[in-house]
Amino acid sequence: MTKTETEQFEHIQFRISKSKLDEFNAMVYERYGMKHGGKTKMFLDLIAEHQTSQRIALLKAEIERLEQGKHGKHVL
Repeated sequence: MTKTETEQFEHIQFRISKSKLDEFNAMVYERYGMKHGGKTKMFLDLIAEHQTSQRIALLKAEIERLEQGKHGKHVL
């Protein structure tokens, strides 16, 4: 994040158990090492991965619906 960016940023704060924080920190270290901003990058990656998995689930459901419609027409 550079000073030339125009997007506004906000801090988020929430509480989780120490064991979950340790697990998250281990994931950050594994993926990014000790780089500055690793936790932010990991959080954003997790959101992106979740959104991608949601889109995949919707597409799979749509494919299944279309295939069922196609098979239904052949039965007639």
